[in-house]
Amino acid sequence: MNPCAFGTKDPIYIEYHDQVWGQPMYDSKDLFKLLALESQHAGLSWLTILKKKASYEEAFYQFEPEKVASMTEDDVDRLMDFPNIIHNRKKIEAIIGQAKGYLKIEQDYGSFSDYLWSYVDGKPIDLGYEVPEDRITVDERATQLSKDLKKYGFKFLGPVTVFSFLEAAGLYDAHLKDCPQKPKH
Repeated sequence: MNPCAFGTKDPIYIEYHDQVWGQPMYDSKDLFKLLALESQHAGLSWLTILKKKASYEEAFYQFEPEKVASMTEDDVDRLMDFPNIIHNRKKIEAIIGQAKGYLKIEQDYGSFSDYLWSYVDGKPIDLGYEVPEDRITVDERATQLSKDLKKYGFKFLGPVTVFSFLEAAGLYDAHLKDCPQKPKH
């Protein structure tokens, strides 16, 4: 068992760790999708959201920001019965609001990816973890990004969730020093 892989034996989680988590992500729409999904796991396990990922993609037009931003109250009502997603009206509305914020950031900064990566000066920050006990769950950068995203209408993205996103999207390298999946910088 790889101790970096969250101490789990669940094959879905292990595949996520080995193929996605912590690998630097630069595509704006992929970053939007991951951030939207991160916002859904507030109060729930990330594994729960991973198991629902395909349904979320179907429900939210593959996370195409323009399509999601144009969703209406009727769409929210419809999604309250959509199979295999979290039926929380505020969380559903949050994704729509995030898509609108994404479009504003794209307008203001030219690229959602450039905006996010500016928080780490354009390159991943290696957190230098050696053992799982070294891991932290929040820092000042995540706290600031959370505040800044709120100004653009992003909800359900507190500092701890944003920190988790920064790790997942590879802006932070949170892999343990000896993890075979540790990105080469």
